Amino acid sequence: MLSRLAKFMSGTGRPSGAADLYQQRLAIYERELDEPERTFADSAERRIDIHAFGRDFVPECQEGSDEGYVLLTNGMSEQRMQGTHVGAKPRAELMWYVREPTPEICDNLRWLANLPFIDTTWFGFGHRVALPRPPVAGTDFETFLFLTPIIGPDQRIAEALEIAGDPVEILTVNLISHQELALIKSEGLDPFLDLLDENDYPPIFDPARRSYV
Repeated sequence: MLSRLAKFMSGTGRPSGAADLYQQRLAIYERELDEPERTFADSAERRIDIHAFGRDFVPECQEGSDEGYVLLTNGMSEQRMQGTHVGAKPRAELMWYVREPTPEICDNLRWLANLPFIDTTWFGFGHRVALPRPPVAGTDFETFLFLTPIIGPDQRIAEALEIAGDPVEILTVNLISHQELALIKSEGLDPFLDLLDENDYPPIFDPARRSYV
C-alpha cells in the first residue's frame, strides 16, 4: 500500500508536509474502508480530493445487499476553520453516502468542503447550509445538514484523525426539506433525529425521499 501511495503522491505539486498529511489521512481511510475504487482529484490551489469507497450498506447480520459508495474528502482538514466554539473541532472532512459518485454530487461535496474558507465560518454537528434551489437533480430538498457517523468504521476514522494536535471532525452530508428545517429551527435537532429513527432513514442518499414532516 505504501508504494502505491508514494506513486499516487508523486508529481502532484503538493508541498512535502501537505503530501505527508494527505498520505496519513488516506492510510487511515484505507485501514477502515479498504482502497478507494475511484479518486476524484482536485486541481485547485486548496486541493480537496474525493475518494469513493465501495460499500454494501446491509448489516452483516442481515441478508441481501444495498451497494453504494462512501465519498470522503481529503484535504479540507489541512486548514483550520475560523470561529469555532469552545469544545468544537476546528478541522473537518466531509462524508456522503451515495448510490453513485456522479459529477454533480462530487461537485457539491467539494463546494461544501471549501465553503468554510470562502465564508470564514465553520461546520459542526447540526449545522445547515440552505440554498435557493435544490443542489441535486431529482430532489426538492434545498438544505444540507451535517451529522456525525453512526457506522463503526466511519466513527473509527474520526477518532484516528488528527493534525497538529487538533482532532478532525468527520461530518456526514444530508439533504433535508423546508418542513424538516422548520422543525429543527423551532424545536431543535433532537425531534428531527427521532424522526429519522422512526422512519428508518436510509443511509444512502435518496433524492426521492419524502419529507418526514
